[in-house]
This record gives sequence, structure tokens and C-alpha cells, in this order.
Amino acid sequence: MDADKLKALLQVVDKIPMLGDLPRQDAAAILQACEFKSVKKGETLCLIRQPSEDLSILLSGELSVHNEAGVEIAKVAPVSPVGEMGLFTGQPRSATVRSSADSNLLVLKKVAFERLMRKNVGINRSVTSNIIRVLHQRRLDGADRNTAAHGELAELEARLEGMRQETNTLQRGEE
Repeated sequence: MDADKLKALLQVVDKIPMLGDLPRQDAAAILQACEFKSVKKGETLCLIRQPSEDLSILLSGELSVHNEAGVEIAKVAPVSPVGEMGLFTGQPRSATVRSSADSNLLVLKKVAFERLMRKNVGINRSVTSNIIRVLHQRRLDGADRNTAAHGELAELEARLEGMRQETNTLQRGEE
């Protein structure tokens, strides 16, 4: 891999939360374990409930995420990972991912990732710490969304109660 390409890819790795803040030599080791993959528009990268065998990092193009019913629930933009939690949990894929445009990806196979984690204590420590941070942030974000939803629900219930009272008042006036 030439120096310019490596430098550009190292910047991509820095933007991936589970891989960010790695020393350059560790990030380069991860990049060397990756494979480049090009996919055409409409190709399926992974299927819901299938084993999670790799992490993909979208370099260019666009991916769409679909639920069990086939409904698109999200888009994946460049410099975003797909399948990172499966590397750790071993859980099957939680969604189907398709390429919604011709796309280029870096793919890190689970076997290669686990080998890196066993051989390099620094990578293991950094990535594990980053994953804990990512999960903690996701928990906080979920709690914030939950709080906002409860506030919205309370507001809607108050409006509904007001409408019920108004309806009762109108009905009494007609009697």
C-alpha cells in the first residue's frame, strides 16, 4: 500500500469510533488486515439473522439498511462502519444491508480481527476501551431519546385530555 493511500485510509480509521485514537502503527496493522471490496448498486452485503463474519467500512457510495419486512430503516454514509458489534458479540446480523449505489468498502474479517486482538495487546486494549465508550454513549443517547419520547407522550396525553373535556362540554351544551 503506497504512503498516500495509507495516510488517507488512516484518516478514515480515525473516524470510526471503535478504531479511533489508535497509534498509527496499530491502525496501519488493522488496515493491512482489511480487504478492499467493490459492490454494485443493489448487491446485498449481509442478511438479517445470518452470522456476523466481518466489519465493513464504507469508503464511497451508499448503503441502505432494511428490517425483517424489507423496509428501509436507515442509510449508511461514507466513513461509517457496518457490523462492528457482531465482531464482539457473535450475534447474528440485526438487519439486511444492501448497496443503494456503487460502493467501495474496507472489509475486516472476524478471523483477522480476532488474530490482531490476540497478538497485539495495545490494539486489544484500545479497541475494547473504545467499544465501551461507544456503548456507553449509545446508552446515554437511548436514555435521552426515551426521556424525550416520554415528554412528548405526556404532552399528547394532556392534549387528548383537553380534547375530551372540550368534547364533554360541547355534548352537555347540546343536551
